[in-house]
Amino acid sequence: MIVKPGYKTTEFLVTVLVAVGSLAASLANELAPRYAAFASAISVAAYAISRSITKNGVAQSPTTVVTTQPVAPPPPPPAQRV
Repeated sequence: MIVKPGYKTTEFLVTVLVAVGSLAASLANELAPRYAAFASAISVAAYAISRSITKNGVAQSPTTVVTTQPVAPPPPPPAQRV
């Protein structure tokens, strides 16, 4: 499984949007700076955990190898009587 670079993922986009949105809300006095920082920190932590799982956990789990036994050829058709 090929892992995409971090900046090309949806998680990264969401993290950036949360950081920019919380900063904008804080500057517009719609959100206390304390809560804006908390929202950004939670978003960054979730992104770090997501990337960690992707790179180290699920992506490198052993793949299931299916081995097949050789299959005997089908029996010949019955002889036809004339």
